[in-house]
Amino acid sequence: MTLTACRLDRPAWLRAGIAAAAVAVAAVAAQAQGVPGLMRLGPAPAAPAAAASAPTLAEWTSRLEAARAEHRRLLEAVPGSTTLLPERQMASARLVVLLSARVDALRPGRAASASAGAEAAAPAVAELKGPPPFSVLDVDALRDELDRLLAQQATLQRRLKLLENSLQAGIRARGDAEAELRLRREQASAPALRADDAVEREAQLDLAVLMAQVTELLVVQDDDARRQAHEQLSALDAPIARLRAELERAHGQTRFDEAELARIVAGLAAERQRIATESARVAKRLARVETLPAAAGWRDRTAAALKEAIQALSELDSLQRSLELLWRGRQAAIAKQLDARQLNEAASRLDHVLEDLRDLRRRLDEESRQTRYALRAQQERVGSLAAGDPARSGEHEVLEALLALAEVRDRLGDGFDRGVTMIERARTEIGGSERPASTADWLRQAAEVAKSGLLALWQYELFSATESVQLDGRTITVDHGVTVGKSVGVVVMLALGWWLAGRLAGAIVAVLGRRTPLSPHLARVLRRWINSILLLAVVLLVLKMARIPLTAFAFLGGALAIGVGFGAQNVIKNLISGIIILFERKIRVGDVVSIGGMSGTVVTVDLRATTVRGFDGIDAIVPNSTLLENQISNWSGGSPEVRRTIAVGVAYGSDVRQAAQLLLRCAHGSPDVLPQPPAEVLFEDFGADALILRLRYWVRLDSPRAGPVIDSDLRFAIHDALAEAGIAIAFPQRDVHLDVPGALRVELMRTGAGTLGAPAA
Repeated sequence: MTLTACRLDRPAWLRAGIAAAAVAVAAVAAQAQGVPGLMRLGPAPAAPAAAASAPTLAEWTSRLEAARAEHRRLLEAVPGSTTLLPERQMASARLVVLLSARVDALRPGRAASASAGAEAAAPAVAELKGPPPFSVLDVDALRDELDRLLAQQATLQRRLKLLENSLQAGIRARGDAEAELRLRREQASAPALRADDAVEREAQLDLAVLMAQVTELLVVQDDDARRQAHEQLSALDAPIARLRAELERAHGQTRFDEAELARIVAGLAAERQRIATESARVAKRLARVETLPAAAGWRDRTAAALKEAIQALSELDSLQRSLELLWRGRQAAIAKQLDARQLNEAASRLDHVLEDLRDLRRRLDEESRQTRYALRAQQERVGSLAAGDPARSGEHEVLEALLALAEVRDRLGDGFDRGVTMIERARTEIGGSERPASTADWLRQAAEVAKSGLLALWQYELFSATESVQLDGRTITVDHGVTVGKSVGVVVMLALGWWLAGRLAGAIVAVLGRRTPLSPHLARVLRRWINSILLLAVVLLVLKMARIPLTAFAFLGGALAIGVGFGAQNVIKNLISGIIILFERKIRVGDVVSIGGMSGTVVTVDLRATTVRGFDGIDAIVPNSTLLENQISNWSGGSPEVRRTIAVGVAYGSDVRQAAQLLLRCAHGSPDVLPQPPAEVLFEDFGADALILRLRYWVRLDSPRAGPVIDSDLRFAIHDALAEAGIAIAFPQRDVHLDVPGALRVELMRTGAGTLGAPAA
């Protein structure tokens, strides 16, 4: 798309639009206002001072000579005779270049010139001469100087940002190089199995030493560049402040006389004359090209570029005329002849013209970009042709036409920029109401305010952390800012990492479950541990991706160190206890245990505590350290088999041996009683009113039938067998005695529930 598509091929439209704004400005009688300053950026942090132990110039020179000697030795080596020779040659050459630059920077002459350059970085600031009112041209010169310094300040700030990023990357690269060097040194000191291994290890060590030196010098070089940029940026603060003070002094105190306007108009007329002369020259060239034969492939391309150049020159001439109208309108604006209503109308009209000019400038940028692409392609086409090629002269004609078009469009862009600046200053001078004139303006202004507010909130720095390294006898510091945007990004990445860690832990446990016999309880515990480890890795990875160092959280240490220390004592103790329990496997999920006065089944073994579910269904949370520090009874730890007893009292005079046989028969007839160890009947005592027999038998804790149910079945069978044999039961005896602690025995007798088939004494 050419500039014609922007409708600038009708200069009358452009003149009419800007002339309308100029006429409105010409009648303005508002109080002139000063140009609002751009956002003041904070001063750069002071550069760290070099340490007293920094190497001297002689030491750097000695290092340079040693590096050159090593580089010559590597260059003289026979290719293929030395391991890693190309890599070492490249690293050695880079080291020599960096050391040479370092030595040159430290020479007295260079140091003096650098100091003079730093002093010259602070430009002299012009001041307004004489009493007010001041000439608007002098005020504009100060504004232009302020804009230039602000642009230079923004450029330096962007450069500082890039240098900070480069310095951070260099410090990370240096850390990697140091780690590689330590590894290679350890490998070189280890005994080698073959002579070739020793040679290769030595070569790898030499390369690691070179890379460590190179990365160190790169960090030093970036730090020097950062210091210089800091000095230049600091030198701009004073002149910018003085310029703003001068412009503030000129606020509402400007004049624009006829002599100054005449000088500007004369300059614009001379510029239009040059444009007319250039347009005639391009038109003459176009006429010559159009007379060439149509068979020439380059003729149409040359003619098209020349026509676009003529059109751009016409638009440039129209813009110069519109600038003249703006200057005349601005002169009338300083006369202050409008009321508030007319002032607001002129301000609103200027706003619309300013927006149109900015749109046209953006479209011109796109067309200029396309012209540069075409120019680059044409330069490559001309360069690919031989000097004697007949087509070369024609292609060169196309290249010259494109160069002319690019130059005219650059001038047109400069004219647009001058027009935008002129309207912005005129808009500032006339003031007027800032209230939007339409709903669309309201929405646009609200969107801009919301966008700027959200951007400011997103870039708001919550806190910063400083990392420092010792290099070249100096302390190099790197600041890491933690903004709201980084924090939100970290939260989002942590949430995503938490979800991925859970899915991955589940997948790992599922694979292990298919390949190894894992119980559901153990699988759940294993999944929690894997998920915790993955979450820790996710946290470290997210902080590294967000470039937030762990030292950024050092501010928490001062206030929370004591509390975290005392609080983490028990947490860490229980955590380590949980790890010991998982590895020793003395207590596992599903075991029946007795802890103090509580008994139940182990449900989970977590990081901090173990959950034991009692026989009444109530879960007890037991710290892991309690399981190691106290005596614990694990009924199913070694074997799931337990012994139970039933006491029976028969009347005096009964056949005791027959009664014992009947009790054994009842035990053998129960499918829940284990054959091994075998059941047995003991003649326990001669009671006051009965002969006491005790049946002892074994059952499994994991039996589908509970211990009290098995006891009940046996009592029914014993009662029926003794009654059938005519043996009388003298009086009720205590039903069940368990080889368990008293609390567990009482609980089982009270509830008769649970999976524990508790043994009797």
